[in-house]
Amino acid sequence: MSGEHGNIVLLDPSGNVSWSSNHTQVSGPNVLLLDIGNLVIKEGTENSQTYFWQSFDYPTHILLPAMKLGWKLSTCLNRYLTSWKRSEDPSTGGFYIKLDHHGFPEIFLWDMRVYADGGQDLNVLGGG
Repeated sequence: MSGEHGNIVLLDPSGNVSWSSNHTQVSGPNVLLLDIGNLVIKEGTENSQTYFWQSFDYPTHILLPAMKLGWKLSTCLNRYLTSWKRSEDPSTGGFYIKLDHHGFPEIFLWDMRVYADGGQDLNVLGGG
């Protein structure tokens, strides 16, 4: 569903917003699912290549071709993968694959459960 400000909103059975793309000020929004699997909001015609929001900026547990990991410097957006809690529960789990941009950029698998349990530092499981 398209919200009043041109963002995507998902409503629960009672009509309350349970999720929103949080993008505002898009007049005449079009929501499209591209052939590559990217769900996008764009303004105006289908020929426009300007995306105001795209699902590829918010990956979950799967990296599809054309998706990117790491920092988008122009917007300071950090794109990373997260594990599922369990195979039957797709909520966010305790593992992340993130780019560490401090020093020489490297991608690590982080175990966030250690940090949540009161550990001083994140437990880095591997680098590459």
